[in-house]
Amino acid sequence: MSQDDKSNVQRIAAILKGFDASNTPRRTYDILEDLGVTRSTGFGLLRAMVAAGWLERFDHGFLRLGPKARQMIFAALEVPETTEGKKLLARPDLSGAEMPENTPDLEWDPALVRTVDAGRYQRPAPYRIGFSNASTSNAWRRAMLQSLFYAERIAQPQIDGLIVLDAQDDPTLQLQQIDELVAKGIDLLLISITSVNDTALSDRLGELAAQGLPIVAVDRRPNDRSSLVSFVTASDHRIGRISAQWMAELLSGQGRVWMLSGLDGASPALRRQQAALAVFSEFPGIQVENVSYTDWTEAGGYEAVDRVLAEAQRPPDGVWCDSGLQGVGSVKRFLDGGCDVPAHTGGDLNEMYKLCLHHKVPMAALDYPASMGARALGLALDILGGNTVPQRVEEPVQIVLPRGLETPSVKADSWAELHVAWDFPDDAILSQGPALRQEKRSVKGSATA
Repeated sequence: MSQDDKSNVQRIAAILKGFDASNTPRRTYDILEDLGVTRSTGFGLLRAMVAAGWLERFDHGFLRLGPKARQMIFAALEVPETTEGKKLLARPDLSGAEMPENTPDLEWDPALVRTVDAGRYQRPAPYRIGFSNASTSNAWRRAMLQSLFYAERIAQPQIDGLIVLDAQDDPTLQLQQIDELVAKGIDLLLISITSVNDTALSDRLGELAAQGLPIVAVDRRPNDRSSLVSFVTASDHRIGRISAQWMAELLSGQGRVWMLSGLDGASPALRRQQAALAVFSEFPGIQVENVSYTDWTEAGGYEAVDRVLAEAQRPPDGVWCDSGLQGVGSVKRFLDGGCDVPAHTGGDLNEMYKLCLHHKVPMAALDYPASMGARALGLALDILGGNTVPQRVEEPVQIVLPRGLETPSVKADSWAELHVAWDFPDDAILSQGPALRQEKRSVKGSATA
């Protein structure tokens, strides 16, 4: 039986058995390599095991057996304790009164192991693939496209043509472009949808799926996902929840917060905002004074803060941003005003890291992986090859914090001081993957189009 065929219980057992009698810390990537699962599945399982106490972080990038696993060493010598009348706790060393009220939920999502048999889509290579891109309106979207082109170059023998159209965040234009791609005889449609709520787009995708066209969404999907073979994304819920948890804990549960979301109607912005608001609602002392949309642009972030500052006449204690794309504009507005910059969230953009580190602005970042462009193209080739594929593919999202800014329940996967690329342009998207270090091609300059 291959490791990929094992249940999660078997995977957990294999992870625990990988540690020696001295509990020598192991590198996270070594554990995942031995486990033989995808990075998204592996990281999700490891995070869940850390949260449950089976594993614990020893240093950045290293894990060792946690208190729950270490207690099992002497389990056979202990007299079983009755649990009748007792409340079972995930942390046996804490009483019910001591349990933290705002402990983050586990990250494991059973949907990540659901699969689709793509045998009915199998056809001989090379393939013609169409990509209906919501837009290239910000640095992240352009980086995601470059990631797609990077994967295209690697897989060029399998691809007869990669046709990319830019919908400019216009649902009506995207609807026309989808039909244009279909008319060009594409074998598979990649789509990053312009609006999660547009019924005409959703209905058209349903019609095409019923006609046998395989459809893969990347980054943004329609509300009705029944037309999709698979969806390539990252956990927007994780980004929104953990960033809000960090801010609430940094402020000791007391303070005024302004929220700067991305594009109104875009599914990532909606899910991050909902997750963040749910966390803030658990802290009675946190007041969310304003929620603004910024179109994920520096100008949008700057203008939103400028407007709210004029209304409030005083800065907030924290600014929650779902991305550094608008966060950089917010930071610049406070700097231009000559006042102290409040704590911020939001990663992605190299300049956001540069600004916050240089000016010592407290920050937390969870980069939304632009590398999902490459992952989407690889998944498309798997589908056209007739392979069984995951129904949902999640690229891992790491927590990036400056040194000294970890909070009780939010710990860094990477230090911001090591994550920032001082020698790279301000508009570099650090989650782009290998494509970041390759010479960029124009949006229209794919190798096969």
